[in-house]
Amino acid sequence: MNLQEGTDYNNNGTTGWINTPRALLENYDLIGGELDGARLEASVAFPASLKNTMTNWRTGFRRVIGDSEYLVVQGNGPRGSMGTFYIDPKTYLLKRLVRYNPSPVGNVSVQIDYDDWRDVNGVKLPYEYNFYWLDGRYTAKIKDYKFNTTIDP
Repeated sequence: MNLQEGTDYNNNGTTGWINTPRALLENYDLIGGELDGARLEASVAFPASLKNTMTNWRTGFRRVIGDSEYLVVQGNGPRGSMGTFYIDPKTYLLKRLVRYNPSPVGNVSVQIDYDDWRDVNGVKLPYEYNFYWLDGRYTAKIKDYKFNTTIDP
């Protein structure tokens, strides 16, 4: 799998791009709700910054996914976007993120399920991601995580 996403920080994080097998186009620019969604997904990878990514945080009733109950936490993002997090009450690991972005025809949702959590250098990380959106589904299985590696510019 070749999945790359990026943000042009020379523009103060106001533009972004994606290169992914999920798309019809090899590369395309992220704008509006797509950029907000990419920013939210990235903040999940660095949870210390997650609190400041959204506002108006609130909890809801527990929800069942499969045969397990999950805690529900929801917050508002920029430009009318919203994210709902489903958290395992036993492990406090994220099971699901559903993000909603407004569009001219109503809210557009993207769901990401996080599975197969394993310990990597003392940190729990998901080894499987299942993405669901309006026109499809995509599963990514991670083979290996590497920390503090050199990345070409």
